[in-house]
Amino acid sequence: MNHAAILATRLTRQRLTQPSKLAPADVAAHLCAIQAQDFAGAKWSLGQRCYGLTDAGAEQLLAEKKLIRISSLRGTLHLMHPKDVRWITALVTPRIKLQAASLWKKLGVDDAILSKALHHIDDALKNNEALTRAELKSILDKRHIDTTDHRMNQFLTFAGLQQVVCCGPRRGKEFTYVLLRDWLPDDIAPMPKHPLTELAIRYLESHSPATAEDFSWWSGFPVTACRRAFEDAGITERFVFGEKTYFLPNGETASKPDGKVRLLSGFDEYYISYADRSLVAENVPPGILSPPNGILPYLVVSKGKIVGTWRREIGKKSVEMVYIPFGKTAIGEERLSTAAKTYGKFMGLPAQWAL
Repeated sequence: MNHAAILATRLTRQRLTQPSKLAPADVAAHLCAIQAQDFAGAKWSLGQRCYGLTDAGAEQLLAEKKLIRISSLRGTLHLMHPKDVRWITALVTPRIKLQAASLWKKLGVDDAILSKALHHIDDALKNNEALTRAELKSILDKRHIDTTDHRMNQFLTFAGLQQVVCCGPRRGKEFTYVLLRDWLPDDIAPMPKHPLTELAIRYLESHSPATAEDFSWWSGFPVTACRRAFEDAGITERFVFGEKTYFLPNGETASKPDGKVRLLSGFDEYYISYADRSLVAENVPPGILSPPNGILPYLVVSKGKIVGTWRREIGKKSVEMVYIPFGKTAIGEERLSTAAKTYGKFMGLPAQWAL
């Protein structure tokens, strides 16, 4: 495969070429997980992959417990199909905990403190209670548990990784936390016999072509373990491009490039789920995708490559959008207009580019 074919095939495997008519939860399962610390962006990431899904509909999926938002891969919030929450999270948690050891030491957090914090969080959320971060922080403060600096972030992250809590219904604009066991049965899906191998298969089915380094970044496991997982999965389809070896599900064929303009959230799986992002970001000016605050801008993609960023202002009656191109890349007003209409339809409001 050449450069264009790699990007076109990824777009197809990620369900960005053509929205799927599968249930949205099944589309999320196809991707394994959708990064979701930017909740609005995560809903849009799912929405543009699903035929007919709206922003309100995506929110309803969480209220109906058809999707779970929880700390999982890389210790980051993700949208996940209920059947994948427990086994994937259980698989990746020991690695994340190992990687967090130096931060824990710096913060003075150890297993005993973490266990105590999680016990109080669990107790506070009994009887189907739903509490905000601020309310849980207040409870821990009253129990003389230090929540300053990044400690509260660590407590909530690991409450998710330990499968104590997940995100619950929003209270106005505030997010709440609930007990995972109240939202998801313990026995909904057993751990696969070879979980990392299963995860490797699932990753390639939804993200290929990809390297072992890409899977390592996404899963958090060492590159050697990821290569072995590909081997154990019987993956034989591979090719070399730019001195890197790319893997595909057996029988995979290359997709043809298209000229469609796609408006992605900053943390969309098409960008964030690969260690090497140079294939899609080769023309992006320095610093754009590594902002000091860590919040990635929303991305405009044409022919599989990032050609600019976009932002939107959502009003009561319409969405006003701004396109910030890189260089002189011409993508055409008609294609931009079509992309805006697609986003507006998702939001349930007319959308247009500001002059």
